[in-house]
Amino acid sequence: QWNMDIVGCAGIAAEVELLSACVQFFSNIGITSKDVGIKVNSRKVMASVLKAMGVTDDKFAPVCVIMDKMDKIGAAAVTTELVATQGLDAVTAEKIVSCLLCKNVDELAALCGPGVDSSGVDELKRLFELAEAYGFGDWLQFDASVVRGLAYYTGVVFEGFDRAGELRAICGGGRYDRLLSLYGAVTEVPACGFGFGDCVIVELLKDKGLLPELPKQVDFVVAAFNDSMQGAAMQATAAIRSGAGNSSVDLLLEPKKKVANTFDYANRVGARYIVFVAPVEWAAGNVRVKDLRLGEEAADGDKQLDVALADLPRLAHVLDQWALTKQMAAAAVV
Repeated sequence: QWNMDIVGCAGIAAEVELLSACVQFFSNIGITSKDVGIKVNSRKVMASVLKAMGVTDDKFAPVCVIMDKMDKIGAAAVTTELVATQGLDAVTAEKIVSCLLCKNVDELAALCGPGVDSSGVDELKRLFELAEAYGFGDWLQFDASVVRGLAYYTGVVFEGFDRAGELRAICGGGRYDRLLSLYGAVTEVPACGFGFGDCVIVELLKDKGLLPELPKQVDFVVAAFNDSMQGAAMQATAAIRSGAGNSSVDLLLEPKKKVANTFDYANRVGARYIVFVAPVEWAAGNVRVKDLRLGEEAADGDKQLDVALADLPRLAHVLDQWALTKQMAAAAVV
């Protein structure tokens, strides 16, 4: 999961920037507003609505948890659960469900009357205006049923969804101005953010045929000849990594009983080179490096090289020079 948070900004521009980041990510991976939408609501507005309906402060959070089930269990089941678990009368429960079915902010405000917090309504309207100005208004839709189940949200909340309706929430977040006070902040710190998991988006990319092919690739696999050489292999790995730069170095944690199994592992992870740490070469101050791109038909001198331990921090450079030397020798023969 990755998270993005903005701390210290009390204005609605912070939420708009978070939503822009979500949309930009979707766009970068080939997802469009026809594939994904983002539902937006406000806990501040819903708190005002529920208070006007007689829902007490202590029932606000548990009522929100039930409201958040609207998409999953439907209006009738939400009404029943509000009555059965929260002690609301049927008329109030039905009014709450009616609010959840509102299609825009104005409709919600009109349904609930003058008791609704106008500042929360104004924030929502401004958010949609700024999203249009930012160029991603087509991704957003108002949905009064989205309240996010977590009690710490205090304002705008939002949730990414696939428009086909086949997957659970892709991402979600909102404003949580009082949360940091639980962790030592002496004054209320305005903050908002979202979480974005990888599982749902991967499924969506698969469904759309957009999941990229990412071949495994490792520059060096370091393999000990046996258990007694594992410490030496770790020493060699540390030396290679100390000067590896952008090169990736993978240490085989458990030496294989057969050399062929070591090669199988290196091939599975897409290794370019395998670095053998064996007793004979180690005693001579060397490790043996084998180029896995060259097949069995290549001569040993063309596909493997003994490299001094002192040269391991610059192993990539040593191998580049070795390759250049072989090219020059081949050209000279021609």
